[in-house]
Amino acid sequence: MLEKILSAWKFISETLIYIVFPPICPVCQEIMDDRGDICPACLEKILYIDFSPMSPAPIEKVMRITKYRGGTRDLLRKLKFENSLRTLPTLKIILESAVTNAQVTEFLKGIDVAVYVPLHEKRLKERGYNQTELIFSDWLRMLKIPAKNILIRSKKTPHLYNLTPAERRETLKGAFETVDGANIKGKNVLILDDIFTTGATATECAKELKKIGAAQIFMLAFSSDFGAGKNA
Repeated sequence: MLEKILSAWKFISETLIYIVFPPICPVCQEIMDDRGDICPACLEKILYIDFSPMSPAPIEKVMRITKYRGGTRDLLRKLKFENSLRTLPTLKIILESAVTNAQVTEFLKGIDVAVYVPLHEKRLKERGYNQTELIFSDWLRMLKIPAKNILIRSKKTPHLYNLTPAERRETLKGAFETVDGANIKGKNVLILDDIFTTGATATECAKELKKIGAAQIFMLAFSSDFGAGKNA
């Protein structure tokens, strides 16, 4: 009898929550079937898989999954600066939709290991998580690409979004190190980050990876605003 009452109460409470706070597309606010879903029209606008016209040495190629505009920008900002983990399911759905893309499949061929751009330990403690790792970890497991935390952000830097490209490069000099005993000699490495802007961060990471023997280094960003194209 108690089980039936609890089951009925659960159904009623879930129904009320759905009515009062229905699941919506986080971009256009259209009502969806499940929380975290994104409507097909917004997903089509947000997905913008292509390569950067610049690949700063020693990085071979830079690919993005989305354009850093409207919907994507708002989702990432909420995750990074408002600690809103509610945006994570949507970001993962966007990423998963790119799994079967021919460009992505070809780009990932030959990748031996993935490396997340790290946060400084103080910022990691403040935020509680590395947003890039949260976004990409399940996706990498699905693709059977191992991820290693072999980079350390040894120098605490200010937020970079208000700095010029030259100021970013100067600020990030010596900001990264590799952990003792890290072994990627002869491996093709994929650097992962949530946003690619000027390439200064990825370049400094790549330089450190080259020092310990990485063969080829590639960069995959969840989002970037290089080039011209759709606005999401």
